[in-house]
Amino acid sequence: MDKYEVIGLLGEGSFGRVYKATKAGTSSVVALKVITKRGKSLKEIKGLRQECEIQRGLHHPNIIQMLDSFETDNEIVVITEFAHKELTVVLSKEGYLPEERAQRIVWDLVSALYYLHSHRVLHRDLKPQNILLDQKNNAKLCDFGFARNMSTGTHVLTSIKGTPLYMAPELVEEHPYDHNADLWSLGCIIYELLVGTPPFCTTSLLHLIKMIRHDQVQFPSFLSELCISFLKGLLQKDPGKRVAWPDLLKHPFVKGHVLVLDDVPSKPLTRPMSIDTLQAKEQQRKDCLNQRALKNSPQCHKVVSMSTSSFDIENNNSSLDEQLSMLNIDSDIGARSCLQSSANSDSETHVDNGHLHFYENTNPIENDEWVVFLLRTIEEVIAGEMTSLSQKSLASIIISPLSNSNVSSKVLGYIANLLSLPFVVTDTSEGALEQIKNIYFDVKVVPNLVYATKLMFQYKCSTNLSTSSTAFAAIDSETQHFIAELSDDDSEALQHIFLLICHLVHLRSEFLKHFCDAVATLNVYNILRDMLSLSKQRVRLVIDLLAILTHILRTLPDRTDVITKILNTDNSEFNVVHLLKSSNPLLRERTCYFVQNLGKKCSEVLKSEWTESVRDILETLIYDSIEDVRNAAEVTVQDLKKLPFYQ
Repeated sequence: MDKYEVIGLLGEGSFGRVYKATKAGTSSVVALKVITKRGKSLKEIKGLRQECEIQRGLHHPNIIQMLDSFETDNEIVVITEFAHKELTVVLSKEGYLPEERAQRIVWDLVSALYYLHSHRVLHRDLKPQNILLDQKNNAKLCDFGFARNMSTGTHVLTSIKGTPLYMAPELVEEHPYDHNADLWSLGCIIYELLVGTPPFCTTSLLHLIKMIRHDQVQFPSFLSELCISFLKGLLQKDPGKRVAWPDLLKHPFVKGHVLVLDDVPSKPLTRPMSIDTLQAKEQQRKDCLNQRALKNSPQCHKVVSMSTSSFDIENNNSSLDEQLSMLNIDSDIGARSCLQSSANSDSETHVDNGHLHFYENTNPIENDEWVVFLLRTIEEVIAGEMTSLSQKSLASIIISPLSNSNVSSKVLGYIANLLSLPFVVTDTSEGALEQIKNIYFDVKVVPNLVYATKLMFQYKCSTNLSTSSTAFAAIDSETQHFIAELSDDDSEALQHIFLLICHLVHLRSEFLKHFCDAVATLNVYNILRDMLSLSKQRVRLVIDLLAILTHILRTLPDRTDVITKILNTDNSEFNVVHLLKSSNPLLRERTCYFVQNLGKKCSEVLKSEWTESVRDILETLIYDSIEDVRNAAEVTVQDLKKLPFYQ
């Protein structure tokens, strides 16, 4: 850092900060991007280094040039050439550009993209925010955070990147894609330059996806026929019909104005494919589709950028709390009725662990944009519009942040709230609820909620532990230390997550089996045990977790190993006396039922936790001031007196 003198802050985001600086001892102005390593896994840091390596090898007048990069213990620092203007700032001031002026920018962007594709690099996040202008108004591409080098044997990709306003239809459909997806995004940017908005623009992500899939692009009459012809070629929904290299260079709108450098590699993406290559590409596309079908693992989409919102967040939160309070009551009633009911039939299908696949997504996520999107969707659901939750593809998008290690706890909480609403919104038909339950099972809502819980604790631990294989093995043993570091947003998100899980597992045994399988697959026994210590901070969380564990004991006798592994851990004690003495009557009641069923199904585990204090407080609760607590304590003591260690 001694080689550079910082002049001022240019901007900041989830990645870090960008500063305007000069090279020490000179007047040369540069941009200095400082990316923090804190809280990032080794995989994320490796991705950042990959971005540096990709950009280091790019040398084109219309691509921001990397000048230097280095690392400190806590940061990655990238130094690039300085560009004086952002295209988004120009558009915000002027609305749109005259065709002649926009055309010059188009020439620069096509030149940059042709160079990237010639060097087998896909940008994958083309948008106006990633385009800068120098003092001569030459356009330059920047931000290669999602860029990908395609090896010579790779013809299609499947991981979803980018921003939906500029996302190609094949990406929205989660189909395999190639460099032609960048050409669609280029068409969207050019359209916005000329018209003032992207071809498909809405503040609802769900509506946007429908528009990209089904709506036709409307071209204003004030554009020239030549320009419309060029845009139509780029904005073909079918990637096979989209104008491609080298034909794009021959279009009259850009012909003769694209800067093509001589350093073209031997196998550029810009060269027409041979018949053999086309066949190999089609086979890879089919293989990718088959793999996706087997994994059934929705990928994360970034959300449409919405800088302003007319949505009243505070008022909606109040309304949402009122709605969810109904779920609290329903959950209590459901839990109590299940505790008193007989066990489900053993003939029901067990969900095998092998059917659960968890794939951590470490890509950046725009948390503020997700909050706005979720609040709008919550408003729609409260108004009775359930489409977002009753269609598998849309529900998959909503739960996709649950597997993202960069998601904020606030986003997690709103996702859990949104998924809970159908069960408390009035006038929701039984048919609609059944369909939503089926969708929740198909997209594995419960396992994904458990995974989000795991990632939350994993992130807390990774800020202080390295992410080597041995460190990940140590994370579970460190959760008690980090439970104290949970923020209010963290603990609130956990409360919403487990309220929803509790309700779902009492609705269908399949959800309960999903919970058990996820706990086993993800090895979150220690995390769940340590969460039982949060009764002072989040009593509702502990109440719901105890109800889930009691329900396992009551209805899934073949899965009591989950309870055993949660309670038989060495890093902390299960303080049953503390729970029985709680000032919250519902927690006292739930703890009684849990101890009762623990004695029936896992008596050896209860024996290891048994003390005279436990016995004394149970007998005292028979005279509790709350009738439900008295009843729970009485039946518990009656059952436990049959055990040899009770006296």
